[in-house]
Amino acid sequence: MARRAFLHVGTAKSGTTYLHDLWWQHRETLRHRGLLLPGAVMRDHFVAAAVVKGMDALVSRLDEEQLRTWDRLLERSGEWSDDVLISHEHFSDSPPEAAAGALDRLAAVADEVHVVLTVRDLGRVLPSAWQQRVKQGARQPFGRFLGSARRGDGEQKFWRYQDVPAILDRWTVGLPDERVHLVTVPPSGAPRDELWRRAGTVLGVEVTGLDTVPRLPNDSIGIVEAELLRRVNDRFPRERRSLDVTRYRKGAFTRDVLAGSAPAEPFVLPARHHDWVRERAEAMVATLGERSYDVVGDLDDLLPAAPRAGRTPDEADDAELLDAATVVLDRLGVAPPEALDDALELIAAELLARTVPDPEPSGR
Repeated sequence: MARRAFLHVGTAKSGTTYLHDLWWQHRETLRHRGLLLPGAVMRDHFVAAAVVKGMDALVSRLDEEQLRTWDRLLERSGEWSDDVLISHEHFSDSPPEAAAGALDRLAAVADEVHVVLTVRDLGRVLPSAWQQRVKQGARQPFGRFLGSARRGDGEQKFWRYQDVPAILDRWTVGLPDERVHLVTVPPSGAPRDELWRRAGTVLGVEVTGLDTVPRLPNDSIGIVEAELLRRVNDRFPRERRSLDVTRYRKGAFTRDVLAGSAPAEPFVLPARHHDWVRERAEAMVATLGERSYDVVGDLDDLLPAAPRAGRTPDEADDAELLDAATVVLDRLGVAPPEALDDALELIAAELLARTVPDPEPSGR
């Protein structure tokens, strides 16, 4: 039986990819230091989260062995006598009954169950979340996404992953506050490995001296590239959208073809949205401050920084979009047309043509 089972349930866009990379990169070292990541590969934790929360579109594709992934992680945890870590951001928006069931099952294989939540300030999360959605096929312009998030209409999914008090309400039933760990993502300018060290503090494992250079490629894109992809998404026929297309679009296509097709230009939160984002963040910090959770970092890390000068994806013009599209098509070995609309159609066609069905579900 495990001594402590740590379930890291999110949040999305809070450095989870970075942490997963390092945890699995150093998996054997961490095991020797008393922390087990059960499962054969990182994807097992994604599949387990999908099973727990009931991601029907993916679960319906799983074979009998894959459907037992969560069971196998629990079985392996129960065989371990020290600490265990299971982690994926998709746990965060599980329904209350699914969260309660998962905690009960963990309690059957560990003396103590701990829930860990990493959290990043909304000023950085909103642009990052929109970019991620575009990689997954979203067609909503950045400005409309921000307006919808502000009003709460149609953006329930965003808040299911980012309403931190509500996530904790679902995932802490029956747990004492000292077993609920809130890890704040450091503000911009902090040492790169600060989040890694904060997470290590929660898990009670020594992580200093381990390589903190991530091995997974950074698939971040700039505003022109993101807006180009959003417009390509508009050209996709609804009946051709699939998990396989999504996997290729947000993976190999973004990483190997789209990234670097335009000058690097970071995302910024428009100044006109700063006040409501700040108010929402302050309310969240106030709520969390009234609770007795174990906070590693500082709740003030969750307050957005002052607005920065810069453009938004909505301000990318057709000329620079066509320039980026020309680079993309050249990388695909396709002669680019002179008109942007034609280029968008060609890129969409190439995305479909190059999609290869995935024999196994992937969480990356």
